[in-house]
Amino acid sequence: PPPPELQGRMAEGGGDPQPRWHLAHACGPRWISAEVCSFRVWAPHGEGVVVEFLDSEGGEIREVAMSREGDFWSVEAPCKPGCRFRIAMGSSWNDCFQQEGARLIRRDPCARECDFDSCWCILQPPLQPPAPFEGAPKFNELIIYELHIGSFVSAEDERQGRAFAATTAKLDYIAGLGFNAVQFMPTAEFGGIWGYNSRQLLASHGPWGSAADMRAMVDRAHELGLAVLFDVVLNHGSAKMNVLWNWDGFGPDNCGGIYFEGEKDTPWGKRFAFHKSEVQDYLKQACRTWIEEYGVDGLRFDSVHNMPWWLLQQLTHCIKEAYPNIVLIAEITPENPKVLSDAGFHSCWVHATHFDSVKIMKGCDGGADPSKRAGMLRNMVAPHGFGNIGGVHSVMGSHDQIGDRHHGKDDGGAHRYYVSRLGGRGNWHARAQCRAWFAFQNCCKGLPMTFMGSETLQEDWWHVDEHHRFNWGLAEGGDPGAAEMKALVTASNKLRLSCAALVQDNVKFVHEDHDNTVLAFMRWNEEAAALCIAHFGEAQFESDSYGVNTGWGGGRSWKLALSTQAPEFGGWEGSSTPEAKADDSGKILINIPKWSLLVYVSSSA
Repeated sequence: PPPPELQGRMAEGGGDPQPRWHLAHACGPRWISAEVCSFRVWAPHGEGVVVEFLDSEGGEIREVAMSREGDFWSVEAPCKPGCRFRIAMGSSWNDCFQQEGARLIRRDPCARECDFDSCWCILQPPLQPPAPFEGAPKFNELIIYELHIGSFVSAEDERQGRAFAATTAKLDYIAGLGFNAVQFMPTAEFGGIWGYNSRQLLASHGPWGSAADMRAMVDRAHELGLAVLFDVVLNHGSAKMNVLWNWDGFGPDNCGGIYFEGEKDTPWGKRFAFHKSEVQDYLKQACRTWIEEYGVDGLRFDSVHNMPWWLLQQLTHCIKEAYPNIVLIAEITPENPKVLSDAGFHSCWVHATHFDSVKIMKGCDGGADPSKRAGMLRNMVAPHGFGNIGGVHSVMGSHDQIGDRHHGKDDGGAHRYYVSRLGGRGNWHARAQCRAWFAFQNCCKGLPMTFMGSETLQEDWWHVDEHHRFNWGLAEGGDPGAAEMKALVTASNKLRLSCAALVQDNVKFVHEDHDNTVLAFMRWNEEAAALCIAHFGEAQFESDSYGVNTGWGGGRSWKLALSTQAPEFGGWEGSSTPEAKADDSGKILINIPKWSLLVYVSSSA
């Protein structure tokens, strides 16, 4: 019998269901009945290709010959879920002979799970499609929490191969903060440390657990109401431990073989041979696997500027056609709205919002100029060309701005958690400023994203080493600063979801005070309006002395829905006016505390 963790995915009396997205060059194992599995590999230079099976630990290796079909080889064989298999072959062009001899042992490039330290692959049971995600958030409602699985959990859990399972057990922490989507940094097997050196595009990362563990993680997220986004790296192969290199022996002039020949090197590894239809289908099959076999709700494509534009158009068109409910997010440098309007993505990472916020806080690169500051803030609220869901914003930083691989010295020490940029978590102003920026992001157009640890005011930088992982002591301990920030995060997230006006396309700037860095803008729908007032300055306006034009007519009552300087978040009593009525011109007179974000709500009745 298969191991217990695989039994739940056994198909009842049959093989794998037909995929919704047909790919002519799809390869890998595929069950055709409950007891017979077909295998197909692409090996144009292969000779005498066979599948080797290890049915039990320490048992005899069983060999089944494959038949050639042009550049592909296939066979049907009786086997059981959980058995180990690998590919063995000779080669008509063996550039690996000196290192490996005449017989090449290889992994199946389309295996779903592998032994990390060998060529053995682990055969998954017949596919049972994931259950529908009832109550999935709409695209415009996503509030994203980004995390790296291996360092989100304890170092011991990662060392023991329990990272997927340990993350599953902690997902309620994320849901409890009011986030409704989690973006996992790469989960496909990789050879580096952060995940962006994919070894196998369809296999789960073995050192973190099994493929079944990873599926259980997605299932648990859905149970908690969390949409799941996978980070896919299709632009290059792994620079370390690349199992696709010279896969069928062919590799003249260090070209990399059938998966890489004719393409450029990048600092992270060689680009895939995008011009080949077989490679195109390999990349597409990776996307199909995460969607159809794991039930993910979206894909974030890494560094799409390193991929051909026509291929991006193909990918997005095909995915949208087959899976209209999957959100597609691109990372492109520099940010370009054409990745939405022409390449077909729904959204794009917008790093500029983070860098502009740093300019404002540091008074550099235009941030000291009142007019330019206001322009930066306006473009964060409504980024030009990106539409309502078009930009994924991480004002406080994503893994790119917070992560550091070189002992805190990347870019001269510029990679830090946001609170460390502002003076540290022991500084009251730094804590207040972090609260204001987080809530401001939730009021802007686009999809807000927070990197793990930002919600607890974690300091210094993120990395996978012992001292810079996610700090569960802050998250679950009694630290007052972390508790206040988490309370603000939860309240702001809940407001974004409960106030439909905050996720609509409508935005109108109604008040600008350049000297004091006050910007007010309105978001609205047919039922209500949300007046968002950002104040990124030291001035203090009390005794209902500050006038703000609401831009929505006179006589309306506006109730305070959120103040980042409320006492429960680390502010003080009386910092903000709880309710205000507009005069005939539409102006309200209120308190505006220093370093704050206020949201007032009024119904349309």
